[in-house]
Amino acid sequence: MNYLDQVNKIIKLSNLTNIIEILSLDKKDIYFVGGAARSILNDKYDNKDIDLVIPNLQDSSIEKLDIRFKTKYYPNYKSLAISYNDYDFQINSFRKDIHSTGRHTKVAEAKSLQEDSKRRDFTFNSVYINLLGEVFDFYDGVSHFNDSYLKFIFDPIEQIQKDYLRAIRYIRFLSLFKSTKTSNVDVDAIILLSKNITEFVKGNKISKELKKSHNMYYPENTLSFLKKHKELNVFLDYL
Repeated sequence: MNYLDQVNKIIKLSNLTNIIEILSLDKKDIYFVGGAARSILNDKYDNKDIDLVIPNLQDSSIEKLDIRFKTKYYPNYKSLAISYNDYDFQINSFRKDIHSTGRHTKVAEAKSLQEDSKRRDFTFNSVYINLLGEVFDFYDGVSHFNDSYLKFIFDPIEQIQKDYLRAIRYIRFLSLFKSTKTSNVDVDAIILLSKNITEFVKGNKISKELKKSHNMYYPENTLSFLKKHKELNVFLDYL
């Protein structure tokens, strides 16, 4: 399926054309991912965070964007943040994780989109859609999204141990769907590792992530999940 009409909607709503022109890349090489890709998939555009992935963010583009917009550059991650027109844009080069500490990860340049996808958390968050409306889906993410299925890409214990915030993000994303489908393997991993979360993730970061559920479609799902599992009751104070 091609999503060109939806891609053009999000470009128009966010005035993304001004950024695209400076990047000077073929449309096939600029990809929406994360929340922006989800907006395209469900044709709803209330999300103001636009994540873009490109093969390699050039220094010349960074300089030009910095002149035109309010930007913040993170050289260790080859990532550029732009606040513009009430939107927050994140432009990232293809990256791969090379060392994880339980929260922060050292990254290196990746050579392909599929290699970049391996560092993401959930299947539907690793769906890429380029400016031509073409979909790149390595983990059946589109099907899972349409089926309201929240699923880690790989082994959930390994995924969480690389970055414990992923467990909190999972709990928050339960509020994305009315009747979220889950895997016992994923839920069991979160409960098993829950006692380690506050050791690796700062309280303000946990709170910021969980409070995002208030602005999602079904915030009661996150609340009920935390109440249901006694090991997770401690996180109710962060909501």
